[in-house]
Amino acid sequence: MNVAFRVDASSNIGIGHLTRCLALSEELTRKGHDCYFLSKIENNELINKIEKNNIHYQINSNATLLEDNKTLVKFAKEKDINWIVTDHYGINAEYIKEIKQNNFKVLSVDDNAQIHYYSDIVLNQNIGSEKLNFSAEKYTKFLLGAKYAIIRDELLIEKNKKEGNEVKKILITLGGTDKDNFILTIIKFLKDFCKTLEFNVIVGPLNPFFDEIRNYVKEGNLKIKVIKSPKNMADIYLRSDIAVSAGGASCYELAYFGIPNIIITVADNQLNVASELDKQKIGLYVGKKEEIKEKEFENKFKGLVDNNSLRKQMSQNGKKLIDGKGKERVVNFMERFD
Repeated sequence: MNVAFRVDASSNIGIGHLTRCLALSEELTRKGHDCYFLSKIENNELINKIEKNNIHYQINSNATLLEDNKTLVKFAKEKDINWIVTDHYGINAEYIKEIKQNNFKVLSVDDNAQIHYYSDIVLNQNIGSEKLNFSAEKYTKFLLGAKYAIIRDELLIEKNKKEGNEVKKILITLGGTDKDNFILTIIKFLKDFCKTLEFNVIVGPLNPFFDEIRNYVKEGNLKIKVIKSPKNMADIYLRSDIAVSAGGASCYELAYFGIPNIIITVADNQLNVASELDKQKIGLYVGKKEEIKEKEFENKFKGLVDNNSLRKQMSQNGKKLIDGKGKERVVNFMERFD
């Protein structure tokens, strides 16, 4: 099959959409299919990630949605595309309808069930997505729930993570961007813990505050390592006892590694995921970033550090939820559909 992905990444929308599409393309490529990416991405680091295994085509950043759609359809016809994968909040029902009317099969990656789908397949990998009310055509098939969670190849390793009885190393990650520099706020909340605990702070490729964060850590002589776009994320996960993260795709990676997680939502589309992970005792949801108070956050953090039985339960629940075979299930379904 020839598969075209329509996906973007930017400081405003983050890199989560691109990351999961790249992870899905890894499985497609492994099974002998060719993948093309059409995007409005101007960050060279991200473009290099795409071009490692795929062909990238830049869409004019000023293109209207109609122009965008015409570009995609024209490209798909020229390259004899079988499947078009859409993963983009800006794409509407008419955009997908136009693709279908040009006789392409469509897989749409969804988070919020907010539009009517003309797609052949709708994929929502989020925990609890089975409860959402979708609007779609009668022919549309659904792949719903965390069994379809898409994990990057670099993380799909034979895990030999040891579960200790105490917390020594903490991971802090808020995704590929952090336009309000909330990571620095978290560091300030937790600076008193830096005397006894070690922290790894991950800064994404679109985060403009790397130097500011690193300077604050250096001046405060804190036991914090600030890492930008690490190439050994699996090793970092294996060394982490607990984590503080946003409510995006990193929650599923942390669950896969069995890392108890304190979740802060940085966007409204993360609320359902965070609440469901909290309900199932996989993560500990502490609230929206703009509503979190320092003392409350500090107490929640200390409570998890001191509660070994809760951490073990969260770790076991996370590993049961995410087995790492989500993208294999998705590609198998696409192949059978084809």
